Amino acid sequence: MKQLFKPKAIAQFVVSAGALFSLAASSAEIPEIPEILVTADFREADVMTIGSSATIIPPEVFTRRDARHLEDLLTLAPNVNFAAGASRGRFVQIRGIGERAQFLDPLDPSVGLIVDGVDLSGVGLAGSVMDARQVEILRGSQGTHFGASALAGAINIQSNKPTKTFEGKVSLGAGNYGKLDTGLILSGPLAGDSLLGRLAYQSNSTDGYIKNDFLDKNDTNNIDEQLARVSLRWLASEDLVIDFTTFYIDADNGYNAFSVNNSRDIPTDEPGHDRQETTSISSTIYWNGLSTFELQANLFREDSNLEYGYDWDWLNEPLTGYRGAENIQRDRKASGADIRLVSNEGAEFFAASWVTGLYWYQREVTLDSISADNTGYKVELASQTDTDRLAAYGELEWALSEQLSLIVGARVEQYELSYTDNASVALDPDDDLWGGKIGLEYQLEDNILLYGSVSRGYKGGGVNGRAIGHVHGHSGIDPDMGGFIRARSEFESETLLDYEVGAKGWYLDNALFVSASAFYMDREDMQAKFWLQLPAWVQCIDNVDGGENYGIELESRWQVLENLSIFASIGLLDTKLGDLEVPDPDPDPNGGGDWLSRDGRSQAHAPEYQFNIGGELNFLNDFYLTVEVDGKDEFYFAYSHDEKSDSYELVHSSISYRGEDLTITAWGRNLTDEDYQIRGFYFDNTPDDYRTNHAYYQFGEPRVYGVAASYKF
Repeated sequence: MKQLFKPKAIAQFVVSAGALFSLAASSAEIPEIPEILVTADFREADVMTIGSSATIIPPEVFTRRDARHLEDLLTLAPNVNFAAGASRGRFVQIRGIGERAQFLDPLDPSVGLIVDGVDLSGVGLAGSVMDARQVEILRGSQGTHFGASALAGAINIQSNKPTKTFEGKVSLGAGNYGKLDTGLILSGPLAGDSLLGRLAYQSNSTDGYIKNDFLDKNDTNNIDEQLARVSLRWLASEDLVIDFTTFYIDADNGYNAFSVNNSRDIPTDEPGHDRQETTSISSTIYWNGLSTFELQANLFREDSNLEYGYDWDWLNEPLTGYRGAENIQRDRKASGADIRLVSNEGAEFFAASWVTGLYWYQREVTLDSISADNTGYKVELASQTDTDRLAAYGELEWALSEQLSLIVGARVEQYELSYTDNASVALDPDDDLWGGKIGLEYQLEDNILLYGSVSRGYKGGGVNGRAIGHVHGHSGIDPDMGGFIRARSEFESETLLDYEVGAKGWYLDNALFVSASAFYMDREDMQAKFWLQLPAWVQCIDNVDGGENYGIELESRWQVLENLSIFASIGLLDTKLGDLEVPDPDPDPNGGGDWLSRDGRSQAHAPEYQFNIGGELNFLNDFYLTVEVDGKDEFYFAYSHDEKSDSYELVHSSISYRGEDLTITAWGRNLTDEDYQIRGFYFDNTPDDYRTNHAYYQFGEPRVYGVAASYKF
């Protein structure tokens, strides 16, 4: 793999960027800086005052892209990728780190998903942007704040709060492929000025982009989602505010995305599905009755029923001689509490503002899986996975001078996992984990921030339950392979040292915003997944030392003229695997060479460049035309094989009328109808040639377009 840049070049880039920022500031009058607030920090703060990489996506961007889910927005952030393998892109990678799929074994994601204070990591369809105040994509380890849920970063979605005056909005949208969306929002006082309420409802539906000529259907990869949120805010006193939110999702989506001839015509007789019913409840208490600190307490509960099914061969009985499918059901229940004290101004500890807190999280997942065909073959797996976390954390921030601040944070966490299944596998990994951050922030001018930090992130270990159960249940497995799997029945926790430097600022009379950062991430005991054929396919996660991820990120928005703005984000990424060995997917029939070393190869789903660039023109006062282009380099799909995606560029556009109350938007995504891959496998699945491996791809959406309207009242 070619090396795009070296650590020395990164350091030179940051120094040069800082010098240019200083020059720009010295030649322009310093204006009042508009606030872009980040809610995922311990204190809600302007993004300009936070020494870390964060992309904040506001609701107007949702409108121009007709975004309903995170997958419609992730390309706006540099070095953020996703994998599908389902009805939506539910697995996210930040800076090359993140899971790509989940089948039978328990999984803790490396990228956290927090929705209104509820940890919904791993529940992908919960990434809805319905009535969201904004989406915050935090890149880099968040070890102090989110602990094991955010080794590589976190995505925080905050919905809008109830309002003190009555307001509402209705919305309607339609597009090709049978797309139809409806929405309703009502907000206002319920009991005087002390109790406020807000209701949001949304329905998303589309036939999807797959034909099934065998069943004569065009909706076997459909979207059918109903979402609702109820929020209450009780202004109990001047010192006490209590927020209550309940969020409900009912998704009955299809999953029929892979074809043996890599087309959008998939003639399965058992089309799959991707269903989810989730109810989450959260309550956040803010009490500021003492002069020394504010008490913030977040309590949450989540119940999810997840069902995922697929046709084995993506074909039908007349072609294969049998019909078979796998169905996986998960019942997930989780509860948590995050209680912290945040110092008030004037109550510093040894001249430092401070935060201290306790965190508790418990999750129970019951799995039932059936893989069967009509010849009598049937395999059932039932498992129970319990996860417990208990953490204490704190952060101190010293103002060393009027311009320089030092931030020190730490988190210690006790992690326990218990796994049992009907294959007589019983494993109980546990660990004591710790993370934290040391950072320096220098306010070069009122509108320029320079920063540097070292963070330590972590995620807990786990089990290769399906693989070890397969070894227990099959006496004919090669002894060496059996020993290899037994030695990896459990895999260890992963830790990450994350070094980052950056600069961000406003220039040219507040017309230009630029944020630039460079990072280096050293992965220890990196958790790397690959596949084994025993003869059934099972996954295995191994710990690998020597993983490295480093790169550069740039985000900018420039108001060139009063009615014209341009925006851009660019991410460059270089990744390297450590000493990972995997079975050769194409072994030599004469023996030998059955294992391959991946040492030094790029990590999976880690493109070496990504970009988004575009512009918005305001004309005739209330009309807005936006054109933008997303680009992404090729990337490996997995560690088990060498298949890659193609590099691609996608063109999107919208034209909107934005009146005082009425908004109408005509939008289009992938206007050039580019075929591009978002997931890939490599194995023998072609009926004419079952002994030869081939690459199979899931494609992203083709050209889609439509019209959406909303009216405020």
